[in-house]
Amino acid sequence: MKNLKNIKLISLLFLLGIMGASCVHDDDYNVPEINVEEPNVDVNTTIETIKRIYRGYEPKVIEAGEGSTRELYLAAYVISSDETGNFYKSLVIQDSPENPSAGVAISTEATNLYTKYEPGRKVYFRVDGLYIGEYAGLPTIGILDGDEVGRINIEDFEERILRSTEKIEIQPQTITISQANDNDTNEVFLNTLVKFENVQFPEGLAGIAHYGNPGNTYSVNRQLENCDEETIVLRTSGYSDFKGLLLPEGNGEIIAVLSRFNNDVQLFIRDIDDVNMNNERCNLSGNGEIFDLPFFQDFESHNSGAGIPLDIEGWTNINVSGGTRVFEVMEFNSNNYTQTSAYNSGESPFEVWLVTPGLRLPSDSSPILTFDTNDGFFNGEALTIKIATDFDGDVLTAEWTDLDADISAGNSNGYGAEFTPSGDIDLSTYAGEIVYIGFQYLGASNGITTTYQIDNISVIE
Repeated sequence: MKNLKNIKLISLLFLLGIMGASCVHDDDYNVPEINVEEPNVDVNTTIETIKRIYRGYEPKVIEAGEGSTRELYLAAYVISSDETGNFYKSLVIQDSPENPSAGVAISTEATNLYTKYEPGRKVYFRVDGLYIGEYAGLPTIGILDGDEVGRINIEDFEERILRSTEKIEIQPQTITISQANDNDTNEVFLNTLVKFENVQFPEGLAGIAHYGNPGNTYSVNRQLENCDEETIVLRTSGYSDFKGLLLPEGNGEIIAVLSRFNNDVQLFIRDIDDVNMNNERCNLSGNGEIFDLPFFQDFESHNSGAGIPLDIEGWTNINVSGGTRVFEVMEFNSNNYTQTSAYNSGESPFEVWLVTPGLRLPSDSSPILTFDTNDGFFNGEALTIKIATDFDGDVLTAEWTDLDADISAGNSNGYGAEFTPSGDIDLSTYAGEIVYIGFQYLGASNGITTTYQIDNISVIE
């Protein structure tokens, strides 16, 4: 029995020895090289050639000729990365590691793409049988999904893409904000890696706001400015792992993939290593004064009277229909308030906005917005209340979210005897942000002309 035990012990030690000898002690736990030899591929098309197939209408099939079954391969370099969660089911490639002439996004159901196709990795991609078109204005390769470009399924995607042994550092193109924003000429830069120098986040956002919303998964736009006060949007996914970090306070450079959503040009960073802002800031006027809480405005210190526009420092009062009538300050029974109406404006539509200054909502707070409204000669609803974190002076480019409030209505034969309280509007989901409250009046001289009066706007913790 003793000899049998010894034999078993020796066998176990021998097995453990083999297992130990076969283990490779390596501190690099990245995904290993999948291929040790360069794929033998006939590269017979380019991103530029494929993009020329699309003429701005419905997606077009990619083929060597009508009815051709010839395989078409392009060679390109990966510039995106979904490792931090800021890219999702998309692989963005450009045709050269520096000074590219074209880039394109590949729409796929595949995820964790960074484990095989990291930035700088050369890839070969078979495109015949796929479609080239646009997804929300962005040149994209995928399948046909109705009249849009859809996602390639995982199996098909993996069969089409080949990973080169070559990996090289991508050199971003240095461009200006005006070049990026020019939709007539920026096509060559879309879906390529670009760099902006001497840029910063605006006063009131820098060092105060986060890249995204820490408390939810909604994507967020942040304005980025240069020293000429030109701006561009940096968009951060609500699933990115850096969304809770504060925006840097200094001036410097940012590297990003240039993208577009319909007519809005956007930047997407791969991770915060793409942002280097440690220099002294430009001295700009910014987007107006930022107020700490509590905030209150009752318009009592403003001159009142018909034809006197509301003009308070930091507030935006604008007619976006092209007319001159805006919110005015009026007085009744020794009480000042602001009001507007489409009645006799001669404008159809009549759209006027009143936007508060930026309001800094403390982190871990539960801010409450309240205000009072009254209506007169009611013939339809025309007033909505909204909130934005990316307002930069242009109400049409900000991303506004409707707020649920009680608004006065139904006084069709005159004005209400009393103002209607809005109720407590919870802004706690925006804690830690700079927010702007927008009052939008949308009526028409030949349609809804209800007069609305607003008073006692308050935001408290």
